Order: sequence, then structure tokens, then C-alpha cells
Amino acid sequence: MKKLQASNFEKIILTAFMVSLARQFTDIPYAKELAQLITAQNLVELPQPQNQDKSVLLTARIEARYKAINEVMAQYQIAQVLELASGLLPRGLFMSCNPNITFIESDLSAMIRCKQQLVQQLIEKRPNLHFLEIDATSRPSQFLKSAEQLNPGQPVMILCEGLLTHLNMAEKQQVCANVREMLYSYGGIWITPDFIDTASLVRSLQDDPDLQKLLQTGTNLTGRSLVDNNFETLEAARQFAYEQGFCVTEYSMLNVIDQLSCLEILGIDAEVVKKMLARSSVFALSLNAT
Repeated sequence: MKKLQASNFEKIILTAFMVSLARQFTDIPYAKELAQLITAQNLVELPQPQNQDKSVLLTARIEARYKAINEVMAQYQIAQVLELASGLLPRGLFMSCNPNITFIESDLSAMIRCKQQLVQQLIEKRPNLHFLEIDATSRPSQFLKSAEQLNPGQPVMILCEGLLTHLNMAEKQQVCANVREMLYSYGGIWITPDFIDTASLVRSLQDDPDLQKLLQTGTNLTGRSLVDNNFETLEAARQFAYEQGFCVTEYSMLNVIDQLSCLEILGIDAEVVKKMLARSSVFALSLNAT
């Protein structure tokens, strides 16, 4: 496989590799296998790759948001899933083991092609696992590329994990508009931990200086701040979602504290992680009836 080249907007996909290398220190299915393939095939050049595991709180945050999303998904039991900016997330690999689930992974062209090739090295082709080139910020919306894979009249569950934090407010609004159109067409729910407020993130950075260094690395790679593009407060995040036409149900990431395998694997202080997760939520967004 050719080494990944990224330019302009696609520079954001480089952070998927940083996160994937951290995710290998968990028990998330297929996470270790994906990280090993990336390393073995030298798919991307990252600064100081040997230091990607130094921020233990980054790993805890990544494992928590992944498992918290899964917990929320279980509340809705929707069999059609569209994951935006799926990057190197292993969720599609795992969930498509169930033939009753239709799972669509989507991302920018370079990333989704890379992901599809990696998946082909791990599993045989599954008829219910699909890969689509979708820019979640594009207007007009590209979401309807998924129409061939989805059953009309049945709800869809839209996911994104780490997408909105890279986007400015105008781009966030475009994603919201695209999601809104999709939910109008199919019904369903949008689940994401990406409505992050800067105040909570700053407190996490104070608890883990290595996380601050990694976020700066991400900013340098992408040219986009991973701090400045968040919401000023959690209330501002809620208000933004409401203004975009959504009702919000919040689920605390503390709900999955007992599921975090990285605490033992990396010897992380559970109390420090609890303090971080107490400030973190997953939003489940449905269309505002009014």
C-alpha cells in the first residue's frame, strides 16, 4: 500500500493515525490489529511516533468516548448506521459481524480508500459493510450517496467521533444541516461526543501536560486548532445544537468508567480519569419537533 499523502482539508486525516496508535492500548476489538498494520506498513509519517502513547489520559479519553458511544447506541437499537469521518475506527469491523446491521463507513477519499484496503487485509468482504467517499461538510450534502445501501422507511443512526473538534463554526453548521436533512429523510438519531467545551478541555490539559503536547502536534499536522474550535462552554454547545434544530439527550462518559481496559494496561489512576470523564458527555441528537 502506498504511503498516505494528505493536503489541504485532508490533513485532518493524519490525526486518525495518532488516535489509532493510542487505541491499541485498549481491548477494543480490531484496534490492535489496525494499529499493527499501520505500523508494519509505515503508512504515514508522524513526528515522534514513538511518543504517541505518552499521554495516558488521551488513551483513556479515546477508549471512553468509543465505549460511551456504543452504550448510547444500545439505547436506540437502530440497524442502519452511517459513521462520518470514520477514519481508522474499528466499529464497522466489529458491528458488521452481525449480518442484520448495515454499516456504512464514510470519510474523505484518501482516508476511506486507505481504510478499505486495511479492512480487506483483516476480514473477508462483508455485504453489510460499505465504504463511501463523503465530505461531511459539503454543500450540497453528499450523505445521500448512502441511499443505495440504506432501506427507505427505516431509521438511520449517524455517528461521528472526533470530527467536529476540527471544524470551525460555519463548518459545524454545514455538518448539522447535512445530518438534519438525513434525519428528515429517514428518521433516527445522531450520536457524537464532539460537542466539547473549551473550559473542560483546558482543565484536562492541566491534569496531563503530555496531552497538551499531543494536541499541539495535531494542530501542527492539520493547521487547525484542536482547542480553539470547540465551544466556549457546555451550555453554548447545547444552545448551538438547539439552534441547529436538534433536541439533545446527554449521557455522561462516567457511565463506562468500569469498562476502561487501558486503566490496567497502562497503569492509569482511575480517580484522575473519573475527574476527566465527569466533564465529558455524549450527545444524542434528534430532530426538534417544533
